[in-house]
Amino acid sequence: MLIQVHRIDENGFYLEPVLIEQGDVVNDENIITVDPPEGLFRPRWVEGEWTEGLSQQEIDELTKPKPLTPSDTDVLGQQLAEKELQIIRLQQENKILGQQVAEKELRIAKLESDTAIQGKLLAALDLKISQMEGTE
Repeated sequence: MLIQVHRIDENGFYLEPVLIEQGDVVNDENIITVDPPEGLFRPRWVEGEWTEGLSQQEIDELTKPKPLTPSDTDVLGQQLAEKELQIIRLQQENKILGQQVAEKELRIAKLESDTAIQGKLLAALDLKISQMEGTE
């Protein structure tokens, strides 16, 4: 039957698990039969026991929260939302411009109507003046 032991380097740091036959005699000082305890970031064999091989500062560096970077999907979603807002703004601007064009066209139509009325009045005045000059 195979059992798992652990290979360490010359400084006692855990390298890898190794499988050996149970009952085999191992004459290698870099093979440890005691399992390292859970929770060690870098197990180290020192004076017959497993210890933490990292300093507290190194552990803190490893365990500090990493800044969140947006995924490609998040970035594309943000870009899509920005484009949708841009489309809405452009639609609103087009609506306003359309209203302004309609107002200008109404003003032009009114001015044309006023001009036509004034033209008729002038024609009527000219006719009266001509008639009055003819009666003199």
